[in-house]
Amino acid sequence: MRVFSASIESFLARLDAMIRPLLRDEFGVKVGRTRFETLDGWTWPIRLVAIDDKDRLGYFDAEGCTIAVHKRLMYTAKDRVLKDLLRHELAHYFTYIAFHESGLDTRTHGPQFQATCDRYGVPDAARRASCDVTSENDAIEGELANEAAIAKIQRLLALAKSDNEHEAELALLRANELMVRHNLDAAAALGGAHGADETEYCVAVVIPCKRSSPRVSAIADILTEYFVYPVQTREGLEVTGTRANVEQAHYIADVLDRALAASWKRARGESHGVRLREKPFMEAAAASYLAKLRHAKAQVDMRDQRALTRLATELEWAGQGIQGGGLRTSTVWYEPCAASTSRGARAGERLEIQRGVSAKGTVVLLGGGHR
Repeated sequence: MRVFSASIESFLARLDAMIRPLLRDEFGVKVGRTRFETLDGWTWPIRLVAIDDKDRLGYFDAEGCTIAVHKRLMYTAKDRVLKDLLRHELAHYFTYIAFHESGLDTRTHGPQFQATCDRYGVPDAARRASCDVTSENDAIEGELANEAAIAKIQRLLALAKSDNEHEAELALLRANELMVRHNLDAAAALGGAHGADETEYCVAVVIPCKRSSPRVSAIADILTEYFVYPVQTREGLEVTGTRANVEQAHYIADVLDRALAASWKRARGESHGVRLREKPFMEAAAASYLAKLRHAKAQVDMRDQRALTRLATELEWAGQGIQGGGLRTSTVWYEPCAASTSRGARAGERLEIQRGVSAKGTVVLLGGGHR
């Protein structure tokens, strides 16, 4: 699962500062602001994301040309360990660049991967498929000026498992403070450090689908009002938000998917021979339902209005960060249809969603995060 927070943002900036010299000096490519250029003139994106994964410390995703690094490495790994992990994933990236059109498997550590490592002089330590971060760190002495801070962070994270709720909370807050300090240079490059009281955002696919559809687009529009940030990806409709709100979005997306499909089927059955178009129908249904939601939000006091505006800004920030800067939007032209729009608007007016029950209880509006 991809994750994002203020501390992770500064960690990714630290990784970005590491990967650029590696690309330039060891892989011999021209490095721009967001992309690098290979000798054949093609440009490729530089995308770094953080993950919370049970089995992997990092991986290269060929679908999105993205390098993922486990979030726990920001607390524990020394620079040389991080650089070797980046070298390893860059070797996968350049293996993909060299061999993806050949039909050969570029995902394993087989002959193509080894040939890439030989070509670019990737050291043995970086070629390995896995590593023990603790032992790798212990083998490197004197590299980090703030090793004492890293050790303190580890002790605080151990305290965060305490049965004493107050002690655990204080330990987590203090660990975050030290983490931000550890990434101070990277945070400064982004315009300032973040506070310790932050929200961690995550991402999940709520509707699996290889491509969008009028109904999925309508669901994405509606979900923006439910405290998540939806994006259509190769895997399907993904939402970014707090863990509680992402869980809630699963429920809401499923309800919307079934309700809108039923509304469309009913409208076609009642059309009396009029040929309806799905795109204007779904757009009108979404717009009609959104109007109800926004009218209700407009009734809250100004303090809550400011909180909602801040949350929307934070969600966009988290969505961009969780996607590694790879968000893409497009506008699809469609032929207007007054009958479809009229029926869609009525369907949206009748649409109701009962509140789902999350395993973690009531979904709340959370602050923190990007400042």
